[in-house]
Amino acid sequence: MARRLALRSVFGALALVLMGAGAVLLLRALWLAIWPLLGPVGTAAAMGGGLFFVGAVILAVALRPRAVPPPPPAPNPLAAVVAAFAQGYGAGQAIKRR
Repeated sequence: MARRLALRSVFGALALVLMGAGAVLLLRALWLAIWPLLGPVGTAAAMGGGLFFVGAVILAVALRPRAVPPPPPAPNPLAAVVAAFAQGYGAGQAIKRR
């Protein structure tokens, strides 16, 4: 059990490192693609704004209120009375047969 947890942790950390490196390289490629079109200031502004927007959306999704399940319905008192009657009737029939 501990070995499985250790392996999952190591592979998870490795996956996060590789995903981080991939994100850095993708951002660098995007920077190089936009640079000729917008120049250095425009590229920085566009990428900064895009990253800020993506971060804001992720934060909004993470902080949205969770759906609260409705409370269980109140027990029906008539159902409890009927169940008690049936149980008592069954007990009475059992005693009568003896």
